[in-house]
Amino acid sequence: MNSIDATYGSAFIGLVAGAILYGVTLLQTFLYYRRYPRDSIFIKLLVFLLWVLDTTHLALCTVAIYWYLVTNYSNPEALNKTTWSIDLQTDCNGLIGLIVECFFARRVWIMSSNKLLTGVIVVLACIHFGLGIVFTIEGFLLIDTRKFGQLIWVTSAGLGSAAAADIIIACSLCYYFMKNRTGFSRTDSLITTLIIYSLTTGLITSVIASIAVVTFAIMPTNFVWLAFFWVLGKCYVNSLLAALNSRDSLRERVAPQPDTFLQLSPFRAPSSGAVPDSPPSATVSKTDYDYPDFSHTTTPAVVSFV
Repeated sequence: MNSIDATYGSAFIGLVAGAILYGVTLLQTFLYYRRYPRDSIFIKLLVFLLWVLDTTHLALCTVAIYWYLVTNYSNPEALNKTTWSIDLQTDCNGLIGLIVECFFARRVWIMSSNKLLTGVIVVLACIHFGLGIVFTIEGFLLIDTRKFGQLIWVTSAGLGSAAAADIIIACSLCYYFMKNRTGFSRTDSLITTLIIYSLTTGLITSVIASIAVVTFAIMPTNFVWLAFFWVLGKCYVNSLLAALNSRDSLRERVAPQPDTFLQLSPFRAPSSGAVPDSPPSATVSKTDYDYPDFSHTTTPAVVSFV
């Protein structure tokens, strides 16, 4: 039997880290529904589905850790057995990855209209999800966690596909954002922000997936890799929610400043010797800036993804 620190100690740390990120998910989900009531029903249902999957994943991880560390506290032999919850959580994470990567693949399509590039991303996301299902089935069949070493190819190919998809998404978005530079400081500043965001989110998820692959390949019989895998799904969900919740702030950066536009009331010059009833008034209208329209900009695809 492996060291408890390397097995369920690592998994427990992953559970705690995942619970913290789940708190961020809850906050971002609340902010999304409060800020964007006019979004399409499809996007609202997508966010709800991701929240359900993320909640289910955390619940399955919690049940697994409780079964190992509490229910079977005095039963060392049970620590080497697989349980249904630790097998099924893989599918939740895989489905989360599929949804989020397809969401960002749509952004790549909006920016590039490149069918091949978008298709490659979707195929890699499907491979990630499909091999997650294979891992679940094999986990039920193996029964013993010490035999997880037989699944190195499944984990390596699955998480490797996820990392590759994330890298392609990040690089593609950065490339097409660069092509949309206009020379105007306000728009270019926005594009720089989007490039940094794309690189950051893509690198975070791809690095975590790569670490999970390496640790599983080197130490397949302990759960160090599992800690990174549990965190990976939470990072996917929060990256999508952050992308949705940042839209208003990004739009404000390229929208005209409302205080620079004055609406003058109708004014007619008085007849000779007459005194005007009142001076011309100037008022600022802010309603047009609540949901600014970017159809007049040279880079509409940069800020209009959903």
